Amino acid sequence: MDYNDEPFEIEFTEQCIEEMTEIYNYISAKLQENKAAKRLISEVNEKVLNLAESPELYMKIGKVDRLKRKYHRIVIKNYVVLYTIDYDNRKVYISHMIYGRRNYLN
Repeated sequence: MDYNDEPFEIEFTEQCIEEMTEIYNYISAKLQENKAAKRLISEVNEKVLNLAESPELYMKIGKVDRLKRKYHRIVIKNYVVLYTIDYDNRKVYISHMIYGRRNYLN
């Protein structure tokens, strides 16, 4: 296998895991929609797994991390998942999952 054909590794940041847990708990407990919460997390995981083969699948946005990597955005229902790509280490970092009506560009 050629080096460039190797899939990218996917890594969720601690911040993103906390945000996903809060969103799941809110939908499941507060809104009493356990099935909807599970479907949302399942859809996030499905879309994120696609990044291993196609890290540039989703649109770049006007936000850059401290290492000067540009953020990409995945829109899933009412939420936005932000991620960066580390080409040198062949990793995709899933950074945030945010309610879509919040300003996530700051």
